[in-house]
Amino acid sequence: MWMAATAVIPVFVLGLASAIGKARKGRWWTAGAVFLPGLGMVGILLGGVARQSTSFFWLGCLFVAAGFGSEAMAYWRTRTAGSERVVR
Repeated sequence: MWMAATAVIPVFVLGLASAIGKARKGRWWTAGAVFLPGLGMVGILLGGVARQSTSFFWLGCLFVAAGFGSEAMAYWRTRTAGSERVVR
């Protein structure tokens, strides 16, 4: 259990720092795509440790799914912005 915690906490902190940098540049979808799965990993870890509290586990799964959705939205926004340009 402690090994998982020592692996998840630095990933969460680095993801938070990266998300802050992306948010300051105005890339909100990308910031969410970086931050939400890290937050979900923390929730899944807490849900796995407290075996009777599955709400943390499912909340973590929801955050991970929201992170993937945010990544898809960021990808879609970059693809549609490039396709609408007029090539001369």
